[in-house]
Amino acid sequence: MQPFVGSVKARPRLAQKILVAAVAVLFLGQLTLFLTLERWREGAEKVCQTPFNILLLGVDEPNLDDQGELERPRTDTMLFLAFRPQQGKLALFSIPRDSLIDIPGHGMERINMAHVYGGYDLTKELVEKIMEMPVDRYLMVNYQSFEGIVDLVGGVEITVDKRMLYQDQSAGLLIDLQPGTQILTGDQALGYVRYRRDALGDITRTRRQQQFMTALAGKIKEPATLLRVLRQWRTALRISKEYLRTDLQLPELLGLFLSFKGLDLGASLETYTLPGEFSGPYWRLHPREIEQLTAAYR
Repeated sequence: MQPFVGSVKARPRLAQKILVAAVAVLFLGQLTLFLTLERWREGAEKVCQTPFNILLLGVDEPNLDDQGELERPRTDTMLFLAFRPQQGKLALFSIPRDSLIDIPGHGMERINMAHVYGGYDLTKELVEKIMEMPVDRYLMVNYQSFEGIVDLVGGVEITVDKRMLYQDQSAGLLIDLQPGTQILTGDQALGYVRYRRDALGDITRTRRQQQFMTALAGKIKEPATLLRVLRQWRTALRISKEYLRTDLQLPELLGLFLSFKGLDLGASLETYTLPGEFSGPYWRLHPREIEQLTAAYR
């Protein structure tokens, strides 16, 4: 009987090929992971070392146009975040939604209509014109994502300055807050930042929005909040996919988190509302005063 030699020789060769393939896959996987982490590190370091401007936009519910079709939503909140890591400075500039500006093709209008007419690109263009600074990245949230983010971090502690009671049945809005220090849920927080039944209307509201954003940033810095978000990663992923829009990259988010984590927000964060004056229902901006206000960040 002839010995079955072929298979005895074939087995080691096959095993060697499988071993070589496995080593190659493992090596390429480690190399890919290393290069990815290296890109993340470089991206994070860049954010930690260079000036960085982020446009924060809160949009309302879209309306129907004259043809009965849904138009783009208005920007109910506009915040320009200027981060200067080398100086350890962080500034939050509120742009009142009723600011009067010349919108190309539409004449003098409230700036919150820019998103309706031309989306983010037109909004960015006008903001850069006002601020005389580039917008590097943007973050856009709607009402649902705002509520979801606040609930995700476990609520935010705020001192409500006055009794807030307002109802708009057509918009499905009910704001009912008592004065005093309290932890606001997502729904309550949305009412707090939207309330504008004040003598100065939107100008007072922008100050509350600044206070809330400062408190929210402080809450996000807490280690317990990070653990809470990690435990609810599915909810965080759903919010980001369904409601949140941004062009921030993961390395940039990591760099921002690490930078903010090391900042004393009480000492480093400055908040401003763009100067101007009321002109009927509009807020007429004062360009020269804005130029002086933003000079340290340009």
